[in-house]
Amino acid sequence: MQLAQRLIIGFASVGHFLHHVLTGLFLTLAVILEGVWQRPYAEIIALWTLGAAMIGVGAPLAGWLADRFGHARMMTMFFLGIGLASIIAGFIADSAEMGLALALLGGFGAIYHPVALAWVSMTAPPDARGRLMGILGIAGSIGVACAAVIAGGLAEVAGWRMAMIIPGIITIIAGLALLFCLITGRVAASNHQPGAEAAQAAAAEAARIPWGVLIVLAITFMLGSIAYTAYSTALPKWLSDMLLLDSARPAQLGLIVGATMLMGSVGQLIGGRLADQMPMKTLYVATFLVKLPLMLLAAWFGGVWVLLIAVFIGFMFDFSAPVENLLLARYSSGKRRGLAFGLKFAMGFVAAPLGVNLVAWAYGDAAGGAPALFLTLAVLGLVMLAAAMALPRDAGARTAPRAVTA
Repeated sequence: MQLAQRLIIGFASVGHFLHHVLTGLFLTLAVILEGVWQRPYAEIIALWTLGAAMIGVGAPLAGWLADRFGHARMMTMFFLGIGLASIIAGFIADSAEMGLALALLGGFGAIYHPVALAWVSMTAPPDARGRLMGILGIAGSIGVACAAVIAGGLAEVAGWRMAMIIPGIITIIAGLALLFCLITGRVAASNHQPGAEAAQAAAAEAARIPWGVLIVLAITFMLGSIAYTAYSTALPKWLSDMLLLDSARPAQLGLIVGATMLMGSVGQLIGGRLADQMPMKTLYVATFLVKLPLMLLAAWFGGVWVLLIAVFIGFMFDFSAPVENLLLARYSSGKRRGLAFGLKFAMGFVAAPLGVNLVAWAYGDAAGGAPALFLTLAVLGLVMLAAAMALPRDAGARTAPRAVTA
């Protein structure tokens, strides 16, 4: 890879890690602020509501702006903006101000996924695009796993304010480094190759947009978001019940859930690598075929077996992520790829609450708990399998859009 491509992958990976760290800090700090502010936990955690909403609502706008003004410029804005928002949150005096600071943090956090995924898909070498998407995914998974550790550790050593301020400072430093690379020309600000050749290629690509395929992918994105949100939301409760864990030892449950998710995240690397070598439709369909029996096993098995089942279910969810992103990159116009990824994450935001409510229904008095949940997820998997099989055969053809040094 060229230096510019390596820098883009590096900044995108660091950005994914920091995005999940900064958007996850308050989830742990809310427990500490319960005692500091003498407010109920429910009231404090609700302060994140607007920030979480901004991550989804702002994604299409962020993607559109990146397509118009440059993905590298928007990534610089992401680093500087979310870092500054985290620092501001560290100086907050009361809960009302904290809600506004977290909304600002969520607004800048909305930039990352639609912009970075489009940035990498447009600039990575065609024969390594899947592998690099997998690396991005792993970086994000590590960020999710480290957020609570960083928040708790810094809060214990230096106080809850430093737990917001120090990660914010580090993120701003990363943004200044990207700004330096832009100013010095190590990373180009423009997304597209100059000249008539690039314009003709972009026009031809836009003309080939198969809207029917995008509708199929929209179905799998929406249902997949519901299924993943439901699974990840129920995971602690499911493992706690099946393993008969002591509720007085929450650290034990946290360690088990975190380790389970991290082991499953390896699927992103494997899925990405295989996407560089095999037809993507085949891989995409296979993820739903494999998840079906896993969901059925989860519905009926208990005891220590659920750990193995949970790892494999998480593995298959993560396995499909780079394949899904590459499919969207292949079938969306290069001139609107940021917008396409933005719409994908906005759909995920809309669908996610349905997944949470699905868990609430399954664990209600009349539904039956984990068996009802996983049987419902199996039905959703059947629908997604049918949709994935409707993708055209050439979904795996090696005709990915040309990489550009943007």
